[in-house]
Parts: sequence; C-alpha cells; structure tokens
Amino acid sequence: MTMRYRREVLGLTQEEVARRMYISVSLYRKLENGERALAAERLEDWFAAIDAPVWMLEKMVSLTMPRLSMLARGAWPPMLRQEDLDHLNALPYPAYFHRFPEYEVLAANPAANAAMPWLAPAPAGAERPVNVIEQMMTVPEAREVLVNWDTIVHRLLFSLRILAPGVVAPERLAQIIETCSVNPEFERMWNTPVDQDLYNDSAILVRVPDSGELISMTMRVYNVYHPENCSYQLFMLTPRSPGTPTVDPFVLSAGG
Repeated sequence: MTMRYRREVLGLTQEEVARRMYISVSLYRKLENGERALAAERLEDWFAAIDAPVWMLEKMVSLTMPRLSMLARGAWPPMLRQEDLDHLNALPYPAYFHRFPEYEVLAANPAANAAMPWLAPAPAGAERPVNVIEQMMTVPEAREVLVNWDTIVHRLLFSLRILAPGVVAPERLAQIIETCSVNPEFERMWNTPVDQDLYNDSAILVRVPDSGELISMTMRVYNVYHPENCSYQLFMLTPRSPGTPTVDPFVLSAGG
C-alpha cells in the first residue's frame, strides 16, 4: 500500500519505478502487491527511486526491520517510569506522551490539561485510552480552540491511514475510524492526500476561549534515544516567534 501510494502521488508507472530500482517489473509488482517481502537490501533502492520522505521510510522499516522502527511505541495501560513523568511535568508548555502512529494519549502535563482538557489521558483502569484523532473529530471545543483545525486533523488522519496498517492492531484501527466517521469532514480528509508542505506544517494556532486572544505555537514530536528503553513519544507545543513561516526553512547560525 505504501509503495503504491507514493508511486501514484509522483505519477510514476510500475515500469519506471522498477527501472529506477534496477529490478524486473514482475518483481516490483510482487513487492507492491505484498506478494513478496521487501528485503532490507531493496529498501534503500526503493527509497532512492521514489525520493521517499523520512516518515515513509520509517513505515517501510517497521515492516521490514521492526526492531529498528520507532512506530508502535507505547502501550495501554501505560507503563510509565516516574523519572519520565517528572520530566514531562517539568516542561512549562503543553506536552504529552503518545503512542504512535495512532496517537493514543498515555500521559499529559498540567499545562496540557489546562490548555486542552479534552485531551486529558484516561484513567489507567479504562478499557481504552483517550485518542487524539478521535477527540479532534468529535469534541466541538477542539475546532473552536484550534484555528487551523482542518490542517491539524487532516495531517493526523493521513498519518493514521498511511502508517497504521500493519502496525496498529486492526480492531483498534477500526474503532478509531468508526468513531471519526461520524464527522462529516472525515471522508474528505481520509481520502485526500497530504502534500509535503502540509505534512511538515508545524504551526498550531490556538484561540484562548475566555479572551479570544490568538496564540501561535510550534508543534514538535520527539523520539527518545536515551534512555533507550523509553517506549513512548513526546509531543510538545511551544510559543512561536511572530512572522515565522508555517513551513520554516532551516536558518543558519551565525557561525554556520
């Protein structure tokens, strides 16, 4: 599915991609149809052939070399270390621990609970966790507070559609889709591709409910490499400088 999606987005034929990978068309068709596993030695060739973005490569790594993948991080009920909770709660701006790529909320700091109470994590004894995508699609306050709600939710649904199959438990994926489908915007967002600029748009524009003030925030998602057994993703919002482009180019430092 991922290989076919990327090829079609680029407007390439199977023959063209096969030629770029230096393999036969028949082999490529088997790889794209899931009839042959994409071996690790073929992964780099595929990545180069279709100029795959890093998030797409991550999905392919999750299928070919799952031990190296950052997908499917975290679990429910969450097994959270106290030092990680201390770290999360010390952050002055809204921050969460998520399970990725379905965006289950495992923990939230006080700033997050105050800013977006509808994303507060479920009690540990709950049957299922609070899910960011479900809440964004079904809680009216989300659309009222998040000015660029459409962009945010479209990106989340795109990630779910492309990254979740084969990683997220099928029954949980079905639950999330069923919950979100009550929103009339679901079909459009689910079936419309997201281009690279939209996918990389890091701006979150928040409207303060009481005053109507607009606050521009930058979204960041971090995977932990130390300690290496931290199995959840850190999602964080921080204030954004006025006039910062929504897809900000790299800025060279004075010494660079």
